[in-house]
Parts: sequence; structure tokens; C-alpha cells
Amino acid sequence: MTHSRVRTLFTDLRTWLFALALAPLAAVACGGGEESDDAGDGPEIDCATATVPKFSEMSTVWNKCTTCHASTLTGASRVNAPVGVDFDTYAAAKTNAATAMHEVYEGAMPPAGLPALSEDEEDQLYRWASCGTPE
Repeated sequence: MTHSRVRTLFTDLRTWLFALALAPLAAVACGGGEESDDAGDGPEIDCATATVPKFSEMSTVWNKCTTCHASTLTGASRVNAPVGVDFDTYAAAKTNAATAMHEVYEGAMPPAGLPALSEDEEDQLYRWASCGTPE
């Protein structure tokens, strides 16, 4: 191998190492490394002062959600709701609480054409999901 070829390979290697060293910094600066669905994002709730509803007290909310998000529904009757994202039991609702709050807060749920949540119902969901998901 000639001296000039070794020098070129060394320069190329140094360039790649430099790029690899900077890649994590670029990812952080561009928002990389974070979950893309932002599950849990919602309004600021002061749980110390908020009246937090229990799951069992939120039937009007769950009745609207379970139009699509019920473990008893399959196929087209779920209206594209992902399997396993359900709100017909406390355990399922608790598991999906942060995602539900985020989706409602962002306006993605419920989808157009399905029963909408009132402001009071949205507020109940936010307080419940943010403050411990009481049963």
C-alpha cells in the first residue's frame, strides 16, 4: 500500500469516527431518542388540589370510549382501535391511561363521527390519568 493510499484511508477513518462521535449530539438536538407518541402529555393537573374521580365514577367517559375500545369487540367493530387498547375494565383502562389522555388532549380521540367527550368528561379523564388512576 502506498503512503498516499494509507493517508487517504486514515483521513476517511478519522472523518467517520468524527461523524459517529457527533451523531448522539445531533439526535438530541433534533429530538431523537424520545418516544414519538408522547404518551402521557396532557394538561397540567395539580393533583394535590384536584378532585380525582374513580374509574367506577366515569361511566359516561368509558361508555364513549368502549364504542371501539372494548375487549369484547373484534375486527371491524373496533373501528381500527388497536387490539388491547381497551377501557372496559379497570386494569385495561389503567394500562392505557397515559396514552388515552394524550390522544384526547391532542384531539386525536375520539375520531370524527364518533361520540365526542364533553369538556367535563375530558377533564375527568385528565385528572384520573394524571393523579393515580384510582379504581
